[in-house]
Amino acid sequence: MAKFVLKNCRVEVNGIDFSDHVSSATVHLEKDDVDTTSFSGSGREVVAGLKKEKITISFQQDFAAASVDATLWPLYNNETEFTVKVRPTSSAISTTNPEYSATCVLLSYEPLAGKVGDLSDTSVDFNCQRAGIARATS
Repeated sequence: MAKFVLKNCRVEVNGIDFSDHVSSATVHLEKDDVDTTSFSGSGREVVAGLKKEKITISFQQDFAAASVDATLWPLYNNETEFTVKVRPTSSAISTTNPEYSATCVLLSYEPLAGKVGDLSDTSVDFNCQRAGIARATS
């Protein structure tokens, strides 16, 4: 079985490629568990409920025009929906390089954090709306 090391992820937020400013990316898939336990069983029973998915990106902060803060601040401040896309590599979308994408909202944003001498970075949770995360292979 082949192993995979992340070295060249493609990360796009609101149409802008931030791959050169990202140090980590996580695609989090989750559904609520809805309790359907009844008197007829001897243990809990659940069914899948609504999706509550998110994409978490760690950005190396940049305050230049058209960079990290210039993109994220308006998305947070204006409360607008936008698309986030993540692929394991920058190569074309395929069965071995799927693209995960979602319509998201930015509900919290820490534009500045760190100690003296640290790289200024910010971890951002992009909360996925309605349909959740889609997986494309072509």
